[in-house]
Amino acid sequence: MKKASSADSVASDAPAGKSERTRMVLIHSAEKLFGDFGIDAVGLRAISQAAHQKNNNAVQYHFGNKLGLLAAIFELREGQLQPQRQAMIEQADAQGRLNDLRWILRICFEPNFRLYRDLHQISYLKLHAAYLATHRPRGVLHPIDYESPNSASYRAAIELLRKRLSFLGERRLWLRLEAVGTMFLNTFIQHAGRRDELNLPIDELFDDTIEMMAAAITAPPNVAM
Repeated sequence: MKKASSADSVASDAPAGKSERTRMVLIHSAEKLFGDFGIDAVGLRAISQAAHQKNNNAVQYHFGNKLGLLAAIFELREGQLQPQRQAMIEQADAQGRLNDLRWILRICFEPNFRLYRDLHQISYLKLHAAYLATHRPRGVLHPIDYESPNSASYRAAIELLRKRLSFLGERRLWLRLEAVGTMFLNTFIQHAGRRDELNLPIDELFDDTIEMMAAAITAPPNVAM
């Protein structure tokens, strides 16, 4: 599988003090609980307890509410993944591949794949799948939906996708991007839970998934005449 030249690992920011350490513990605890049980099913008290906080109102104190905590998870993770996406964009530019659909899909999804493959972290993928299933349809925003500095390279990749797939129109493009994103996430969530002897080698599975996503997102629209 072709990889970008950026570092494979995703480093966590070193907390500066007690308050920031508490925020990070709450973020990682919530990410796992949201991924395992769904965002709606997890209460703020359960998150505080999982984070070993004596104050059951710790989430409200640091994030305001559940959606504030969800936004903080997205901002943290997308900020961590952004350097890999930026390196892949620069690599595509240098190689004349900015119109290569499969490479653009890799820019969008390979950093998340590496988070699972290299660091054995499935919680963010599971949380993201839960978000696409329940909260994005309700209009809950992801950092790509506003001018978040942590999503700049992701938004640049989506702009490349928009140009490449202009025949779809804006609404259909977003619906298909969410659909193939769900395909990607569920493929590796299932991989994480499946017995090894029933799995493909993980890099082969990623390559196969990119092929399926490319075929799905470019299918001619079935527009009634």
